[in-house]
Amino acid sequence: MKKMVMLLGVLLLSTSCVDLNGSLQVNEAFKVKIKSGFLNLKTKTITIAPGSHQAQLTVKSSKNITLELKGGSLGEIKIPIKSSDSLRIPVDGAFTIEGSKIEQPFNASGVINTEVDHHSYTDVVERCERSVVETRCEKVCTKEGRCDSVCKDITVTFHGLKDVSFHYMRTDRQVSLDLMADNSSAVVARLTARGIENDKIIDRESICR
Repeated sequence: MKKMVMLLGVLLLSTSCVDLNGSLQVNEAFKVKIKSGFLNLKTKTITIAPGSHQAQLTVKSSKNITLELKGGSLGEIKIPIKSSDSLRIPVDGAFTIEGSKIEQPFNASGVINTEVDHHSYTDVVERCERSVVETRCEKVCTKEGRCDSVCKDITVTFHGLKDVSFHYMRTDRQVSLDLMADNSSAVVARLTARGIENDKIIDRESICR
């Protein structure tokens, strides 16, 4: 079993979606902007009251993050954290997000820790199938007795076996995020969240035979 803490200056997310679940502890009421109106084309400012809120941080891309809160008096709230430029959330380490960059009345400062565990290396033989295109011809005759050879391409499926080597990768992400009201260094809320993913990684795969 191999364990590796990723300390790379690259983004947390490139194409896939990452979810981290936890809670937001609000110490002092603060304002946020959320989508509103027809087709969410407008925004409105609301106040998040002190208390503990169930939270989910969804990283959709390096420019698009959503903080979803549940359980408060306002019901379910989705706070967009979006920018035209990359927010530069690292795989592992500290980061800051300026409110002016995401058009929110708060700034954010956080730390994310990521641990990747590669384990359960396995070699197996699996059933498989492969398709090939073959040209086949047949003799076609008319009522008058005239015969021609007609050819066409058809797809033929063969069943067989293949050698596969694979292992599993467990990614454990933990984030701590402090929110500060605009023009203030006082922390008004703190998010703690965690997300665990398990993926099957194909290391080698032979042709189907």
